[in-house]
Amino acid sequence: MVEMAASTDGSDVRVVCREFEDVALGDKRLARRVLDIVPSLAAAPGDSFPEQMGSVAEREALYRFLSNPKVTMQALLAGHFRATHERVSGRSAVRIVHDTSPFRFLGDREGLGLLQGNSRGFLGHVSLAISADETREPLGIVAVHPFIHTASEERRKMTPRERHLMSLQKPREEKESSRWERQAIEVSKAIAVDTFAIHIMDQEADSYDLLGEMHAAQLHFVVRANPKRRTKDNHCADDVLARNPASIFRTVHVSPKPVHRHNTPSHPARIEREAALEIRWGSVTLPRQRYSQSEAPELVMTAVHVREINPPEGESAVEWMLFTSEPVTSLEEAACIVDHYRARWIIEEYFKALKTGCKFESRQLTSFDGLTRALALFVPIAWHLLVLRHLGREAPTRPASVVFDREQLLLLAALLEKRRYKLPSALTVRDAMLGIAALGGHIKNNGDPGWLVLGRGFTRFAEAEIVWRMARENSDQS
Repeated sequence: MVEMAASTDGSDVRVVCREFEDVALGDKRLARRVLDIVPSLAAAPGDSFPEQMGSVAEREALYRFLSNPKVTMQALLAGHFRATHERVSGRSAVRIVHDTSPFRFLGDREGLGLLQGNSRGFLGHVSLAISADETREPLGIVAVHPFIHTASEERRKMTPRERHLMSLQKPREEKESSRWERQAIEVSKAIAVDTFAIHIMDQEADSYDLLGEMHAAQLHFVVRANPKRRTKDNHCADDVLARNPASIFRTVHVSPKPVHRHNTPSHPARIEREAALEIRWGSVTLPRQRYSQSEAPELVMTAVHVREINPPEGESAVEWMLFTSEPVTSLEEAACIVDHYRARWIIEEYFKALKTGCKFESRQLTSFDGLTRALALFVPIAWHLLVLRHLGREAPTRPASVVFDREQLLLLAALLEKRRYKLPSALTVRDAMLGIAALGGHIKNNGDPGWLVLGRGFTRFAEAEIVWRMARENSDQS
């Protein structure tokens, strides 16, 4: 496979294995075990542990490894974090997208917490580095923080007032919500000083305390906010910006969102359509809230408001209110802020790669510690799947030769020929991605492959490559 400078291109298990090089677990045997385990997991990410491990002995060794207290999540991920920073290094700008996702597990597991809907599991707060250019290339994960709702069962027994008072009495650094600014500050310290890093967060991060901490740390950020957030003059933020002239912005394709029990006012069900947008921008001043623990008496920042013009009857308008640290004096600068935020959806695809492509929530481990160790192994594998799918969708015309070497392309063509699937002569990254998905059962005319079918195709391609390389090595030795 051909590797490019400052690029994440690559699709075989060797690329993933390099993310675990020089792992330091305080025991050379454990370090060797990592390099024994990862190729099997990466070659078939969607399979179960018994299917991934070739023998009973290997399976037992995997379970011993995942229950060993010397094996820590941070140590396992140190190589991937380091490699991600190397991919970031030399770039003038990078987006750091932060988000939290729940991981749910069936059955009794030690140390898990209560999640929404009475399910049990834990939450993972993840920071994903993405290139700041139009390719939005996923460069890797720079931080992961797994946690559980420690007081979730006790809080359910409280009245709303009791929960409110408990929250007021807790110091900011002890609150779960402080993970947003804490992780952003930690990540920023590790990024090269000559790289402009802008932090992207969804509406869960719309907090005066959080914004105040990021402002104090002099971070660059774009945070989605509530359009009805009150300003210092007691007006809603959208009303303040409504005083400024609107500019016709873009027409965007809005994907459908079916009616679901998790729909909220900020994430309503919607029909598929083309939405014409207008945009406004200006300065807003947020007053310090009554119970805020931030020392800032007020916060002055830029707001960019994007809203759909004349939405269909009965449909909620597409709308984003974005608070940012960056100055905006022109339509071009306002569009740049919107484009930063639009890159946020890639982290949602990353969580799908973890949950569907790697089937992380199906892992049969009995404790929080074991599950988080397994998560550390799958974090780089899911990133690798994300890169493969992203390049196939967002860089469709890029030649396949910049991702795959000649022998891999010949192998892919041979595997597909048996299925009467012919690759075009001028092969692109997208052609190769669709070919790998076809190995998993995807039909080309059905649009882009989902995570399940892509993971299955990736498994079959990787397994075939391993067998082919072993056969070639045996032939060379004879």
